[in-house]
Amino acid sequence: MNHNQQLQAVLLRLAGAVEILAFVAVVMPRSWMEWSHVWLGMGQMPEGAVLMFLIRQASYVYGMHGIMLWVVASDVVRFRPLVIFTGISFLLAGPVFFIIDYVSGMPLWWTVADSVGCAFFGASLLLLSRDNGARGE
Repeated sequence: MNHNQQLQAVLLRLAGAVEILAFVAVVMPRSWMEWSHVWLGMGQMPEGAVLMFLIRQASYVYGMHGIMLWVVASDVVRFRPLVIFTGISFLLAGPVFFIIDYVSGMPLWWTVADSVGCAFFGASLLLLSRDNGARGE
């Protein structure tokens, strides 16, 4: 594995580790979520079954995606198409998440960190993918 591929594996594992943390929200007490909502400056958290359903299911999906990133990182050569797809999807997520976060009224620091972080991660994976397939390294 060359240096670029090693860096890809590290980036994928880092992103995966962050996403795996989302599993906590699957079982987190609602009172903790309410406290976090206020702490983030978003006021009182609304009530409702749909909100809890979305929070817990999205957290589960994020956690599973984090595990998938670790699987892809285990062999970035073999999973090269998935590495490239992941790069493209995160790069596209940058502007999409910016719009979603902005329209949803998320704090500006959150909106910027979310969108720029995703775009940077995606661009990094794609830049590190250049030439990897052509030489078969």
